[in-house]
Amino acid sequence: MLKRTVITVGLGFLGGWVATLFSLPLAWMLGSLFMVMSLSLAGVKTGVDKRLHRTAIALLGLFIGSRIHADELAGLVFWYPSVLAMLVYMVLMLFGGYWIFNRANVGRMNAMFCSYPGSMNSALVLAERANGDLRWIAISHSLRLVTVVSGAAILASFFVNDVTLSGAPTSLTLIDSLPLLLAPLCWWLGRLLRVPLPEFLGPMAAGAIIANLGFETSLPTWIVLAAFLVLGASMGARFSGTQWSQVISMGRYGITFALFALVVAALMAWLVSSVTQLAFVAVLLALIPGGVGEMAVIAMVMDIDPVYVVSHHILRLLLLIFMTPLMVRIANAPIK
Repeated sequence: MLKRTVITVGLGFLGGWVATLFSLPLAWMLGSLFMVMSLSLAGVKTGVDKRLHRTAIALLGLFIGSRIHADELAGLVFWYPSVLAMLVYMVLMLFGGYWIFNRANVGRMNAMFCSYPGSMNSALVLAERANGDLRWIAISHSLRLVTVVSGAAILASFFVNDVTLSGAPTSLTLIDSLPLLLAPLCWWLGRLLRVPLPEFLGPMAAGAIIANLGFETSLPTWIVLAAFLVLGASMGARFSGTQWSQVISMGRYGITFALFALVVAALMAWLVSSVTQLAFVAVLLALIPGGVGEMAVIAMVMDIDPVYVVSHHILRLLLLIFMTPLMVRIANAPIK
C-alpha cells in the first residue's frame, strides 16, 4: 500500500501543479482530484492509505480550529434561518435523491443511501450495517462528492476576489507545534467518546482550545497545501478499480443528483441571504452536501467563518445517523 500511496500522491502533485498554472481555485485539491480520478478510470491502480487520509483531515481540522475564537460563537443565535433552511434542504435531498436513484433500479434501500446528503464515509458505514449494496452507493457518492466539491469551489470563487491562505506562515515554530502535539490526544478522545468524524473534530477542538488560551498559532502553508493534495488524491482514488460501464450506468443518476443538490442549494442560499444578513456564499457552503472537511476548507480559504459551515454539516450528519434506523425500516417495508 505504501508504494501505491506514494505513486497516487505523486500523480496528485502533478495534477495540482498543472492546476496552479491555470490559476484554478483550490488548485492543489481539485487538480490532484481530477488527475488521480482520470488515471483511475483509465485503469491505473491508485489508492491512499487511510491513515494518511485521516492525518490530512486532522491537519485541516487543526488548521481550521486555530482560527476559531470564542467570541465568534455568539453568532450562533443569528443562524437559525439557515439551520431551518438546512432542515428543509435535507428533506428535499432525501426525497429528490430517492426519486432519482429509484429510476436506476438499485432497490429502495440502496436508493435511500445513495441520496444521503452528507458524509460519504458515514453513508457507507450505515449502508454496510443495513446490508446495502456498497458498490452502487460508493459510485454514486463518489460522483456526487467530485461534482459538488469542484462545483462549490468554482461557484464560490465567483463571489470572492481572493482565494488564498492569507496570513499563513512558511515555517513551523515551537508555539505552532503545540496544536500538533495536542491534536492526537483530542483525536483519541473523540473516538473514545464516539464523536462523529473524530479525526476532524478532535484536532479542530485542539486548535480552538489553544487559540482561545491566547496562543497565536498557525500551520505553515506547505503543511496545509500538502493536506489539500492528499485530500484530493484520496477522493480521486475512490474510482480505482471502477469500470467505465459502472460509471456510465450509475453516472447519469449520480451527476443528476449532484447538479440537483447544487441548484437547490443555490436557490435556498439566495432566499436565506435575501431575507437575512447572512452571506450567500456562506449559506451555500453550509447547505451543499460535500464532505465536512472539504466544505470547511473551501470556507477557510475564502475567508468565510468555518464554524458556521461546519456546525450545519455536523448537525445534518447527526440527524441522518439518528434517522437511519427508521428510514431503513420504511425502505424495507413491503409495498401495499
